[in-house]
Amino acid sequence: MRKSYKTYSIGLFIAWGIALALIWCLKGGTALESASKVCMGFFLGWISTTIARNVYPKERGLLG
Repeated sequence: MRKSYKTYSIGLFIAWGIALALIWCLKGGTALESASKVCMGFFLGWISTTIARNVYPKERGLLG
């Protein structure tokens, strides 16, 4: 499970949570609002790549 997509996703979720908590503590609500929009945009992109990764088959190389 160490190098899996699921582990990486959980790590990103934790990192964003820590970043948003720090922004809230250090900068306040206005900065948190802006940062949360960036965070939501990131996670929308992450969800769309996750869907694409699961829906579309992997490409086969030239040899197989």
